[in-house]
Amino acid sequence: MDRSAPSTPASSRIPRNSRRKACRKCVESKAACDLEKPKCKRCKDRGTSCEYPAHVRSQSATNTENQYATVDASPLGTVSNAISPDSTLAQVLAQNTGNEPHTPGHSTIADSGLVHLDVLDFQEIDLLPMIDAEEIRDRWLRPYISSSTGQEPKQLNAHTIQYLTCVLKSYIRNLLHSSPPPFIHSMQQIATCPPVLAYCFTLVRTWLTRIPGCEPLLLRTIGDEMKNIENQDASQSDFDNLCSFQAYLIYFMTIHFFHRTDTVREPNQFDQYVQLQMQEIAFRSAKAGLTCRAEESQTRPSWESWIVASAKRRTLFTMYLFTNVYNSELGLPNFVAEELRGTLAPESKILWEASDRALWEREYNRHLSRWEDGMLEISELWKSAETGTDARREKIERWLQSADEFGIMLFSVS
Repeated sequence: MDRSAPSTPASSRIPRNSRRKACRKCVESKAACDLEKPKCKRCKDRGTSCEYPAHVRSQSATNTENQYATVDASPLGTVSNAISPDSTLAQVLAQNTGNEPHTPGHSTIADSGLVHLDVLDFQEIDLLPMIDAEEIRDRWLRPYISSSTGQEPKQLNAHTIQYLTCVLKSYIRNLLHSSPPPFIHSMQQIATCPPVLAYCFTLVRTWLTRIPGCEPLLLRTIGDEMKNIENQDASQSDFDNLCSFQAYLIYFMTIHFFHRTDTVREPNQFDQYVQLQMQEIAFRSAKAGLTCRAEESQTRPSWESWIVASAKRRTLFTMYLFTNVYNSELGLPNFVAEELRGTLAPESKILWEASDRALWEREYNRHLSRWEDGMLEISELWKSAETGTDARREKIERWLQSADEFGIMLFSVS
């Protein structure tokens, strides 16, 4: 007796839901996948795209290619080995980031069915314009007019400068591991990653992993991108101005801390020019406001407005710390940033890292209840007549209880 069951025609088989959870690259290579998202370790190390099976909504046969939702191969993908004699670096970078540089609009992550992403609209931002933003633009004049203004330079010892240098350099190095600086909000990348930031991340990683002989080409490309940012229309959206400011600051810190190895590093006119331009770009972003109207009235702002305001403040604080290092290296005095007096200190770790609107709104309501006496301002960390009083100490300690690493760093050097 033939006990073998008759074969079922392929066309009549009932498709089964795939239980595969590994990414596509690991499945094809029959390699172990650690299932990390948005990119597993194997794909991250290889600089390749990482694609996970999307949710299967029906039992009908589907094209295998459509079972995967592509997560951006990462604007941080290395391109050092992708440059051919027939292609320009800009073209290669555009291909690797998935964006043509300087095109309007933003690249968005495709709907993968894996997670629910809030729809963010960064075009309707409600901030209070900064009245004295010009002080940021003209800050470079301080060392030359301090004698007439009577403002005393602040004293920063060598250990503080060394500490700041190490911290700021770590922000750049972390880009190698797809970890953005703590002044760039995660939703700037996940929801709408502007080409100016994607291109910046790729260029910086390429510079840090460069091969001998390509430094002039890379420096020229970085310089061209910085020039493009300088020449951008100042009337572009507040969100775009913020992203341009962040990219420019990252470029400057990169070429300053990780300079060419084939030449002797000396202060030059290019650095001084970039310093002036950076403060001009910071002014463009700051003049639209550093504080949400709702923050001023102790109510909850929109998530988008808060992201922009909070990221602006963090980026500006980072620029001032970098300027302290830069001036100290040149032997120039540093001054207290009086123009930032009244600017809110960085908020709690849980607020900054919230990944969805519902969580953020819930935590912000709790945040308001904890700060009924007014949120901590950055100037309250500076030395003053109130320093050491019970009220000031209690407020600072309350802030430290929920501060993230960036806030702790600011506290340590204030």
